[in-house]
This record gives sequence, C-alpha cells and structure tokens, in this order.
Amino acid sequence: MRLPRIVTLLGYAGLIPFLAGPLWLSLAADSAPAWVDHAWRLWVAMIASFMSGTFWGFALPACEGPEGTIGLIAASLLLILAWIAAVLPSTAALAGLMAVFLLQLLADFWRERTLGSVEGYFQLRAVLTAGACVAIGWRLALG
Repeated sequence: MRLPRIVTLLGYAGLIPFLAGPLWLSLAADSAPAWVDHAWRLWVAMIASFMSGTFWGFALPACEGPEGTIGLIAASLLLILAWIAAVLPSTAALAGLMAVFLLQLLADFWRERTLGSVEGYFQLRAVLTAGACVAIGWRLALG
C-alpha cells in the first residue's frame, strides 16, 4: 500500500500551528494575546495524543498476535504519557511532549519492522516529528 497524497498534505498542514505559535512569539510577542500560547500548547498535546491513536490503528489489525498486543500496549502507554506530559507545568509539559513525539517515532520504527509498513509513512513521520520537535524546542528557547 502506498501513502495517499492527502495524508502527506494534512501532515504538513498540521505543522503550520506548530510553527505559527513560536513564530508569532518571536516576531511580535507584545501583540500575542495570552490565549495564543495556551492554544498552541493544547495543539501540541492534542497532536501527541492523536499520533498515539494512529499507532493504535496500525496495531489493531494484528491484535490477536503477540506483536499486535505489544503494539496496542505501546499505543496506550504513549497516550498515557502524552496526557501526563500535558498536565505538567508549561516547560515540563513541552519537554515531556517532545519526549512523547520521539518515543512515538521509535515505536513507529519498531512497527515498520514488525507489523508491516505503508510506503512513505515512516519517512513522513520522521520529517513531521523533526518539525514538531524543532517547534517545541524553539518555544522552550523563548522561555
């Protein structure tokens, strides 16, 4: 199976809010309403949770075998970690969410080799994870 073009387009579109928050705070912090940063952190947490759900979706067809069970457990743990990170204080939350994105990429690396792959998906995930981590790191650098 080949990755549908819409998945790639929506994936890159999802990076826009990741980059928009730190960009606004970098270029015009005085004009940014207080809710912008809060909404940005919610976006990061929501996408971390969503990506945990995609891992669940990949593991579900194989759930009767041991690899599928491991995949479902990993997806559940990633979701719980995303939730825990999201409720931490601001700086810790962002560092935790960055760690979740990196753990998801590691889990997807395992999934590609164990549960099968969709052509181009892992490469897309790696690029999007890098973009998300750059945006989170950028926001952390802003203080």
